[in-house]
Amino acid sequence: MGEDSRPVDDPDFRKRLEGKCQEFDETLSGLAERLTAVGRVNAHCEYRLYPGVPRDKICVFNREMVLHGLYDVTARTVLRSAGSEHYDPKGYRTVLNVWSPEGAEGSKVVIATWNKHLDDLWTLASPPPWRGPHR
Repeated sequence: MGEDSRPVDDPDFRKRLEGKCQEFDETLSGLAERLTAVGRVNAHCEYRLYPGVPRDKICVFNREMVLHGLYDVTARTVLRSAGSEHYDPKGYRTVLNVWSPEGAEGSKVVIATWNKHLDDLWTLASPPPWRGPHR
């Protein structure tokens, strides 16, 4: 946190979160490999890093249903009792709006817009350094 209580990028905190993402990647990739080995589905896991502000919580299911809400960007966390404060948006209390093809008029447009937006962000994002060419 900066002197004026505004967020600043903390390389150590970012590295810690990146390590957690790597762990999630390994866990999810392992699950995807096991699901694929059974032969009923073909699953894979991909991660990308995008240096944007964590503002939106977005879940897209099969490109047909979108859940969207805004993170509490004022949420903070302290790693140790004597440690520094970090901005750490929490998503578990985020109120989510749901759009599905069976939803209100205009839902299909919202779904298409989110799919395009996320496809464009994915193109701009980079594979993380821990990802090898075998995945």
